[in-house]
Amino acid sequence: MKNLPMSMLLLALALMQPAAVQAQSSEAVHAPDGIFSLLQQYDPLVVVLEIDLKKLKKDQAEEVWYPALLQIKTDDSIAYEQQVRVASRGNMRKKTCDFPPIKIRFLESDSKDDSLADINELKMVVTCRNTASDEQLVLRENLAYELYNLITPQSFRTKSATVQFRTPGRKRADRETKAFFIESEKEMASRIGGRPLKPRIISPKAVDSLAYTRMCVFQYMIGNTDWGAYSRHNMKIIGFSADRRPTAVPYDFDYAGLVDADYAVSAADIPVKDVRERCYLGLCHSPELYQQVFAEYLAQKKQILARCNTFPGLTVASRTDARTYLLEFFAVLENPVRARKEIIEHCNFRVKKTKAED
Repeated sequence: MKNLPMSMLLLALALMQPAAVQAQSSEAVHAPDGIFSLLQQYDPLVVVLEIDLKKLKKDQAEEVWYPALLQIKTDDSIAYEQQVRVASRGNMRKKTCDFPPIKIRFLESDSKDDSLADINELKMVVTCRNTASDEQLVLRENLAYELYNLITPQSFRTKSATVQFRTPGRKRADRETKAFFIESEKEMASRIGGRPLKPRIISPKAVDSLAYTRMCVFQYMIGNTDWGAYSRHNMKIIGFSADRRPTAVPYDFDYAGLVDADYAVSAADIPVKDVRERCYLGLCHSPELYQQVFAEYLAQKKQILARCNTFPGLTVASRTDARTYLLEFFAVLENPVRARKEIIEHCNFRVKKTKAED
């Protein structure tokens, strides 16, 4: 698939298997829905991104797309190659990091087909700084996504990768780092039988209460307060048929206590001093609903802790810290008094706070 023209690429994504997979197996497989599905078929995934990093780092304000060449390596050969465009994202990370997260558009020009453009534009999370400790932060955020995958399929999938950044005209990489790609919103929504919704403001009372509470308990589990229901901050809303309420799907967990990034701060309206402190931010619901959600998490306790042990690349210290932090969460769920005080009776925190200020 090297130097594959764009027209042929789109046809391959829509109708065919990748050539690399055809060569490996004669068994029929489902056609990938988009670039993310294609990336999943490489394990390990090693990506070379040829781009002028100096220009990309200077993009501190408006979104600017820069041309780049993306290659996927297998051993010493190039298995896939495509011209792409790259832009930096994340306002806070742009201010605090040497290198912000980026998004990659796998279309050479703006597409008139919005659905195709949505599927083939992926976020890629890379290290804030080029250090071993920052690589651990990326791996721990990737772990958070995978833990939510264990709880519900209504979640973003990720694909781990090693990314080599190379300046155009050079043969050797300027920088190599751990990273991960995030499934596109369109592809995730399609996978769970829905479609993305783009309301300016949405009340959490309008979304599915079970799925919403499940998400709120997850945010509490990982110690994340960097999200907002009404503003859709770090949250996507997925709609379904008329007789089914929308669901909220979270993303961006680098400010979570589980990750414990040195640049992370708690939300300004939350009465905690450190991101490692948990604060439940969900709405109030019936005790029966809370017990249903608690039971879901407790049923996955063994798998969640095991994933901390098996997640590739984590150091012993990171594994131990992640397990210890998550065990503190399960200690709350397993103690009815603590669960009632720290979660159930702490519901509607932001609602009560807003009313008090009014």
